Amino acid sequence: MNSARNLNSRINRLEQTLGTLPCSCQDSTQLSWPGHEPHPQCPTCGGERLVYPLAHHPGPAEPLIRQALPIIKKAFGNDQRADLSTLTDQELHQLKTALQTVEQATTYKRTPMPTAKTAKP
Repeated sequence: MNSARNLNSRINRLEQTLGTLPCSCQDSTQLSWPGHEPHPQCPTCGGERLVYPLAHHPGPAEPLIRQALPIIKKAFGNDQRADLSTLTDQELHQLKTALQTVEQATTYKRTPMPTAKTAKP
């Protein structure tokens, strides 16, 4: 009975340790937005994935952002601040395109809806 409890305790500590190690899988980054919160642990290796939170669904820019995730990861490395000097010209262009697409998808002009008073017959 004691050995089973000891084994469970060791397994729990091992799972916690693995969960705090960074994921080393090829696809270790994920996007999240309200209503879509991916699990922070990688289902393959159990390591901690990088999850980039967005304020809302990226819309048509989602594929471009997903393609840019490895570039973003490369720019940040292990730091809290991005170092864009580590990126190639092609990577910078791809990142710029993805960010511009997100900006265009989220910046739209509101057209006022005509009310009964302002609607023309």
